[in-house]
Amino acid sequence: MNAAPPRAVVVAGRFAGPALLLVATFAVLWFYRVPPLSTAIFVLYLALGVTLPGTLWWRLLRGGPGWLVADAASGLVVGYIGEVFCYVLARLIGAPLLVLVFPLGTVALFAAVPALRRHLRGASDVEHPPAAWRWIMTGLAGLTLVWSIKFFRVYGLSYPSNASPDTDSPFHLALVGEAKHHMPLTIPWIQGEPLLYHWFVYPELASTSWVTGIEPNVLLLRLSLLPMLMAFTVLVALLARRVLRDWWKAAAASATTLLVLAPNPYQWQVNAFYRDLAFSGFDDGAYLRQTTWTGPTQTFGALLFVPVMLVLVDLLQGKATRRQWVLFAVLLAGVTGGKATYLPLLAAGLALLVLVRRWHRQALLALAFVLTAIVIAQLVLFGASSQGTRLAPLTDVATGGIGVTTGFSAGRVWWKLLLLAVLTLLCWAAMWSGVALVRSWDAAMIVMLGIGIAGMAATMLLGQDGDSQRYFLESARPYLCILAVAGLSRWRVLLLSAAAGVVIIQLVQSVGRHDIPRDGSVVPLVVPYVLLGALLVGALLISKYPPLRNGYFGYFMILGLLAGFCVNTSVQHFVLIAQESRQGGLRDVVRSPRYVSAGTLEAGRWLRDHSSADDLVATNAHCLTYQGRCSNLHFSMTAYSERRMLVEGWGFTTTAHDRAAATGDWVGAVPYWKPEVLAANDAVFADPSAANVDILRNRYRVRWLFVDETQSSVSPRLATFAKFRFRAGVCVVYELPRP
Repeated sequence: MNAAPPRAVVVAGRFAGPALLLVATFAVLWFYRVPPLSTAIFVLYLALGVTLPGTLWWRLLRGGPGWLVADAASGLVVGYIGEVFCYVLARLIGAPLLVLVFPLGTVALFAAVPALRRHLRGASDVEHPPAAWRWIMTGLAGLTLVWSIKFFRVYGLSYPSNASPDTDSPFHLALVGEAKHHMPLTIPWIQGEPLLYHWFVYPELASTSWVTGIEPNVLLLRLSLLPMLMAFTVLVALLARRVLRDWWKAAAASATTLLVLAPNPYQWQVNAFYRDLAFSGFDDGAYLRQTTWTGPTQTFGALLFVPVMLVLVDLLQGKATRRQWVLFAVLLAGVTGGKATYLPLLAAGLALLVLVRRWHRQALLALAFVLTAIVIAQLVLFGASSQGTRLAPLTDVATGGIGVTTGFSAGRVWWKLLLLAVLTLLCWAAMWSGVALVRSWDAAMIVMLGIGIAGMAATMLLGQDGDSQRYFLESARPYLCILAVAGLSRWRVLLLSAAAGVVIIQLVQSVGRHDIPRDGSVVPLVVPYVLLGALLVGALLISKYPPLRNGYFGYFMILGLLAGFCVNTSVQHFVLIAQESRQGGLRDVVRSPRYVSAGTLEAGRWLRDHSSADDLVATNAHCLTYQGRCSNLHFSMTAYSERRMLVEGWGFTTTAHDRAAATGDWVGAVPYWKPEVLAANDAVFADPSAANVDILRNRYRVRWLFVDETQSSVSPRLATFAKFRFRAGVCVVYELPRP
């Protein structure tokens, strides 16, 4: 009889995968200019300051210890929420490091109270997933690290490799700086604009920066989002396991969320990476956008929402305790400020459940919680503002949206818009066709279906000048993916057909044209889908052949082919990462045009270190030259100085969004609505005098001038009226004399 292996060997085997992933993460981050000591400090704070207290509260409110990895992933979410709320209070009283009261107080409480001590230990009788499943999940979490390399290589931490970001990254970095030094938050790159936004991720990064001493740009561009992405990958699988009661379908649901994207049967590449959600982003020759990194609010919100669904599964079964309802309320509070798209989607899902199963008591109560949270969010966080979101059917299709990646502009020609809408629906059907085979629908699955329907409807029916309507479907994606694998079996047929689908779509691409149809012809758009449709019909006919006609064999073969069409897009993504890295370098890639001037980082940090957090700064930098015109999305001076500006850019504000919605223009092209302030600001740089310096100093309370010599003409007489303090590259800092 074989002896059982020692417990130490068993434990080591269970944690070998995560340990290997942690080592790989340290190595990748070191390669991308993050010292191992910084990574170690970050990991230590994340483990002890966020995950540990969050796990203890999760166990208490959920009902006891479970599998450690599941508890830790969910506990990370609870920890983030506790950290954010504690930091907001600490920042309000001017003592940001009091955020440490949350972890220290939690551990002290659970250690001191005998009834709570059991939550400090794991449970010995919980079900552990198979070893192969754990390694699969480690690999999927590792894919988020590999994917992030595409971002790391072109988003450097210092000049010149940091000079060509998208517009969103300086926007987010500026708000992290605002959260470091002020509460409540306002728009820091312009005076007089409230921050009506889902802003909870910024206190999280600000808190981490205060405690660890790590610079905000290192957190935003390297560290903080990695654990969010990896935990999200695991939590989706845990939710699928809870709903589907199958470890392998759970792994498939997580893999589908990450890897099954819209099919791309075209040989040309345009907006090749701005599609379909999980790892969306694009490189149009000007800048790369990758919403998993350049959209931290979406990444944070996606992570926060999965435990909401985990708890909701228990609530809908009618066996939940009061503590679980409290946990549900706490998680909803976090999602309320995490991302605005999630609560309306959840309300739609619960409403569908109430309609299908009338007077479902738990669904009605949960819906009341959600509607209350929506009202609070609209009144407190968003000020009843729509941020430019409006009813505008097919806006997403007209702007080349998600789901179909043709690169084809239909303008407002109605029949072309309808054609692209049909192609988009076909893409969505390909990704989530497995939903059609679901035979048994429990309450949680009905809610997920409602979330998916609402996400697709909102994306198709709404419009926003920054195309933010796309986040509705991105938010719904994991729950559609769980449903898509719910009815699947016959894995061998599925995998073989999927492999065939990858080969087929490669062949379809190879015979297509190389250039985008600029003449308005739609034939090149439709032909690849006609070919794919013909191949699917042929496969269906083959499946009717008597030896193959066995149960749902034909359906699974078709679903496998559709999955292969979609997985091919991810395969191309990773191949392109390798090609671009080989051709352009693996790190510190310098691109053009450059939106951040030499010296902005150094001069900004000098200004931060030599000024008060409440000092107001004026700058002559207002424009990004984008597609030959001035864009008002200039935020880098605010981002690196962590100081409020009289007026830098003025885009991405409530007023700018409202004006863009009213005029139908792009938010980045809206003129500034206070021309007298802009004139007074710019006069000091272009034609300084005692009078206009006095206006800036006394009327507007400006203390510092932050000059970018490449932006506009700067008078050599400026040093006569302001004291030179620091220069780095083309950036100069002056201090205005006190009156």
